[in-house]
Amino acid sequence: MAVVNAVATAWNAALDARRPLAVARTIGATPGRATLGLVLAQLLPAFPTTVIGIPAGIGLYALLQVGPAAVVEPSTAQTVALVAATLLVLAALTAAPARIGARQPVHEALHSEQN
Repeated sequence: MAVVNAVATAWNAALDARRPLAVARTIGATPGRATLGLVLAQLLPAFPTTVIGIPAGIGLYALLQVGPAAVVEPSTAQTVALVAATLLVLAALTAAPARIGARQPVHEALHSEQN
């Protein structure tokens, strides 16, 4: 469900950004730079969320864990790898629709009634 949510968010962000990216491309931005800008715009809120969410999640888990059936927590290396993988997947999911939108000719993106 999280992947579907990430795909939908990335696709909608790419659709919403078509005209501004087209304007940026008319003043010299390449399709790659436009895609990178949209990817970074999606990653900026994701990074602090992971930095705050991981300690909060570990703390909540430790608070609610009661009894002898304790589950082993993942190591720091595993947690860092999971965060890095999550951010990379989010970047990839954002880059695909952004790249499709950035390849659309500028005149079509600026001239269309609906994006």
